[in-house]
Amino acid sequence: MDKNALINSMTLEEKMLFLTQGEKASGYERTFAIPRLGIGAKYLADGPHGVRAEGQNCTSFPNLCCMASSWDRDMLYKMGVSLADDCIHHNIDMLLGPGANIKRHILCGRNFEYFSEDPVLSGELAAGYINGLQSRGVAACLKHYALNNQEKDREYTSVEVDERVMREIYLKSFEIAIKKSAPVAVMCSYNKVDSVWCSENPFLLREILKNEWGYRGILMSDWGAVHDITKALPAGLDMQMPRNRNIVAQLTEGLKNGSVTEEQIDGAVCRILDFACSPDTAENCYDRQKQHEVARVAARSGIVLLKNEREALPLTPKKYSKITIVGEYAKNPLICGQGSAEVYPDSEYVDSPYAEIEKMLGDVVTLDYYEGYKKREFSDKMLWPTVKDFASHIEKSDAVVFFVGSMESEDTEKYDRRTAELNPNFELFIKKAYDMGKKVIAVIQSGGAVIIEDWKNKTHAILQTWLGGEGAGNAIASVLTGDFNPCGKLSETFPTKMRTDLEYPGDGLKVTYKEGFDVGYRYYDKHPEEIAFPFGHGLSYTHFDYSDLQINTNESTLNVNFKLRNSGECDGHEVVQLYIGKDVSCVTRSLKELRAFEKVFLKANEEKEVSLKVDLCDLAYYNRSLHGWITEPGIYQIYVGSSSRDIRLIGEAEIKTKPPYSVQKLGESTMA
Repeated sequence: MDKNALINSMTLEEKMLFLTQGEKASGYERTFAIPRLGIGAKYLADGPHGVRAEGQNCTSFPNLCCMASSWDRDMLYKMGVSLADDCIHHNIDMLLGPGANIKRHILCGRNFEYFSEDPVLSGELAAGYINGLQSRGVAACLKHYALNNQEKDREYTSVEVDERVMREIYLKSFEIAIKKSAPVAVMCSYNKVDSVWCSENPFLLREILKNEWGYRGILMSDWGAVHDITKALPAGLDMQMPRNRNIVAQLTEGLKNGSVTEEQIDGAVCRILDFACSPDTAENCYDRQKQHEVARVAARSGIVLLKNEREALPLTPKKYSKITIVGEYAKNPLICGQGSAEVYPDSEYVDSPYAEIEKMLGDVVTLDYYEGYKKREFSDKMLWPTVKDFASHIEKSDAVVFFVGSMESEDTEKYDRRTAELNPNFELFIKKAYDMGKKVIAVIQSGGAVIIEDWKNKTHAILQTWLGGEGAGNAIASVLTGDFNPCGKLSETFPTKMRTDLEYPGDGLKVTYKEGFDVGYRYYDKHPEEIAFPFGHGLSYTHFDYSDLQINTNESTLNVNFKLRNSGECDGHEVVQLYIGKDVSCVTRSLKELRAFEKVFLKANEEKEVSLKVDLCDLAYYNRSLHGWITEPGIYQIYVGSSSRDIRLIGEAEIKTKPPYSVQKLGESTMA
């Protein structure tokens, strides 16, 4: 393809129209086509968890809140490949996902679409997803750049944030994903940053994204996020979405008054042409049942065993002769959030947790179902008579498994969650079962962290299963019965109460991130009394021992080696986590930060040597005065553990850099 020849063959009007969406077709968005030049339309579709198309039986994969808790780059890659197969089957060229925004506040309505409160985990997993998707020729669109951390007032709010905090927390996930996967497109968010719309923000788009990070793909707006194309184009935006029917008149006026140049138009056209004229996607090898199996396996990987007292789980005939399953969520599970990320599989492909448990245990254990409460109710009014009947119903049961969750409308685009607590209807039932001496197991379905202090101590085991997609029912049953050993780890902290120090949601026009670096576990490390379950936490049906920590450094890397042993009786995965801190520093720092992680499989009684590597430039902080990144010399604290609070090995490393510091100026990578 000779892009210059194509650009020279276009009329000025065609170039302008090329910078916005073409007419929709078959229910999908598409790029502008120029048939006379052989430039066809490319089709775009939401969303990050599957193709959003009603009536098309698209695969509903686990939401990213679930996949993040897998801590598994390879699993994200595999899911990306399967997502691409769905796209190819439905003739989609670009999938609008994934989202890499940081989970700043527990009430953000779109937390179910995002990975984590930590930028390293978010960026690494987003890269895995993108690489898998694009390996089949389907383009990814990383979103929402940047600082779109709440849904309320997203179209009006200006985020006010310290530049160092912005770069090290809120932009870092995007930087990692872009440099490790090169997504075809990046989508700009609705909000302002420091009073400038993100789609028209030259500092975010041109200076950081393009000049510093070297991004060469398409920058497109979110739908309706451009307020003035003659400001957006010079700022670095390439494509306005949806279709702007006045774009020719607006850009023509911009050319006349000098706010826009034809060179800028040609540059945007050139970048869009890379996508518009890209080769066709890979061969269609779609198999709906195979897609369903991938969705099941993916959902299993993200399930987190939060609690397991007195070996309440797994459910086996040796422990229990009669088990009662409670709650509508057991037969009609929450599988996906709402809004642009909602996916619509045919009902035959949505696994029922109860039906799957029945398949696995029905021949060896007496199973019983009691509805008790519904998903849509949000009041305990008139429940006491039902609770009395429930007590009679479970009298002969050994264990009671409660399926609980968020209200169906809580996890959605455009609106934030009303509460961080779950539908309260089940609490009376849980407390009654516990007081009757039953083994009580809770299975949570939610799109993010929830507050469960009112009832968690009335349970023996708790599973966090997120919004697990169409295969969640089978995945949940596999973990409950011990057919699969849980291996998920929390990608976000579960607090005991709502934080009151965060400015949220702002005054409708502005929200200031006064908390600075105190996001997620960085805050809770200073306030451990507010943690119900920490970042990185997740139990297994086996046990892992850490030993023999070895630390060494060279001119470019910090290397951490140790031994990991599965000391239990069953095979399992452990997510090893490396946190690094610097107690003595010339700048404000968090107590420790996640710098590396790895998911390791070990057979029972097997031991492996684990090696984690951190590039020294990844320890750099941003210096506002020097406008560059600095790797500070000195002693760093090394923490290796099973969670942010369960640290098994501690050591130190001395980092030596050329005096006064190692400074990377703008335009240089902070990553190897």
